Formats: sequence, structure tokens, C-alpha cells
Amino acid sequence: MALFDNPFSLELSTRIGHLDIAVFINENLYVTSNECKSFPHNHHDYEMRYIASGTCNQIIEGKTIAANQQDLILIHPMEFHCQCHADKDAPSAQYNLRFSIRPKQSNPALAQRIRELLDSTRLLHDAKGTILFYMNRMRDEIYSRQYGYIISIQSFCQLILTELFRLLEPATDFLFPSDEIQFSGYERTRIDELFRRKYLSDVTIDDFAKDMKLSKSQINRIMHKMFGMSFTQKLTEMRLRQAVFLLTNTALPPTQICFDCGFKSYPNFFTRFTEAYGMSPTAYRRAHSEPQKEDQ
Repeated sequence: MALFDNPFSLELSTRIGHLDIAVFINENLYVTSNECKSFPHNHHDYEMRYIASGTCNQIIEGKTIAANQQDLILIHPMEFHCQCHADKDAPSAQYNLRFSIRPKQSNPALAQRIRELLDSTRLLHDAKGTILFYMNRMRDEIYSRQYGYIISIQSFCQLILTELFRLLEPATDFLFPSDEIQFSGYERTRIDELFRRKYLSDVTIDDFAKDMKLSKSQINRIMHKMFGMSFTQKLTEMRLRQAVFLLTNTALPPTQICFDCGFKSYPNFFTRFTEAYGMSPTAYRRAHSEPQKEDQ
């Protein structure tokens, strides 16, 4: 059955990175059935069918695809398709969302790349149930139609399609060019905290990316926005500053300071230090140490 007592349809435009996407939602957004009453049809849009519960057979261009809970089926433009439920005694529930990429309003190369990914994919699996969560929330907004529900639906469409693109291609930072990167005060604070806590250890950009749930290229873009340098450059800068502190405030030998500050070899430490300060670590200590007081 359809979710809505009264016919409902909504066509909206949303933007993800440099992609402009038209989304069409109607009363068939969420349907439950155990009947095989769908008839073959096609349309110019992509259609995403998300199996919320149960099982069913999707028939696309004459080929049958068995779909299970949390499976996501992509139907490409102009493909004839219909469905037949696998178990008449166990109704299945599914979400249907149609969308198309507007090439004139999108980055042409990016739009082509996304279409290639979509056209080469038929079946995906949303193991974490993220899309289902957003779909349920969007359905609630449509059903309640409270003040601002159109804005909420548009936001959920962005989240749903972003998750879809992540399933298609995990490294989706190409969706968000460097001039589009935005980051919150939390992310700034988190990166500062990670550097302060880990810069003396054997830390890598992969560790930061995993902790922040971002790609390495995204980490570097944020680093350039925050500090004007790459992750590696910032890490080296912080280690050299600590080396300067130890050279001028302790009697530790430069070789020990090298390893205490996170460098893996003395030649590398020596080269980096000399490039940054114009002299060797030993010469820097000699030049910046306080004169020894003569014995009275």
C-alpha cells in the first residue's frame, strides 16, 4: 500500500558538491506489498529502490535480480523494469526514489564520472543501514508536513544521495573540490588536539584520516586552510620546535633529541633542522645558550 492517503508528489533540486541533482518523490516513495502487480515501465531518471524489509525480485530489462533487506537496486534511465515479490506470505517494504543529474548546472567531468559509476552498478548493500535511517526520517517529514518540511526533505535527499555515492565509490572527495571544503570548529579543535597529543609519536596522515573519518586528501586540504601547509610540513614544524626547546633548555645530546622528537634518523633530522634554522642543531644550541656565569 502507499504511505499517503492523498496523492503526493514533490520535485526538487538539490546540490552535492559540484553536482546539481533533480529529485522526484511521489506517493510510491514507500510501498509494502506481497503482490506481483507491477507492470514493465521506464523513465528518463535513475531510480533507487531500497528494500527496507522482506525480499522481492526486481525484473530489469528481462533479467531477474533477487533483492534482500537493505539491498539497494539501481535502475538506469530508460530501462524497462517491474517487480515480483518472492514470498506472497511475507510482504516486502521498499523505498523508491527517482533522480537525475543536471549536466548544464553541474561540473561536466564530475557529472560524467558519477553517471559512469551509476551506469556500471546494479546492486549495492547498505550494511550500516544509513540510507534506511535517512529514508525513514524523510518519510516522517512528508507524513507530518510540519512547518519547514520541504527544507528537511531537501536535506535528507542530500544525505541519501551522498551515502549512495559513498557506496558507489568510497573515495568520493572528488565530489568536493578544495574550494568547497568547509569544516567546523570541532574539526579544528580535533586536529589541534591530535597534533598536540601525537606529534612526537610515529603518527601518519592515515591515523588522522581514520580518527577524523576523512580521506587523506581532505585532511591535507583542511591543513592548508588551517596552517597554510601540508600534514607532513606541519608535523615536521612541530617536531622541530620541540627540538629547539630541548636544545636550549636541556643538556641532552642532539642525537637523543632527534629520536625524542619523533624523527626516525639523525641525518633526516639534521637536514630538516638546518633547512629551517640555517645552522646545525649543535650550532643552534651554542648560539642560543645563555652564557655560563663565572665562578665567584
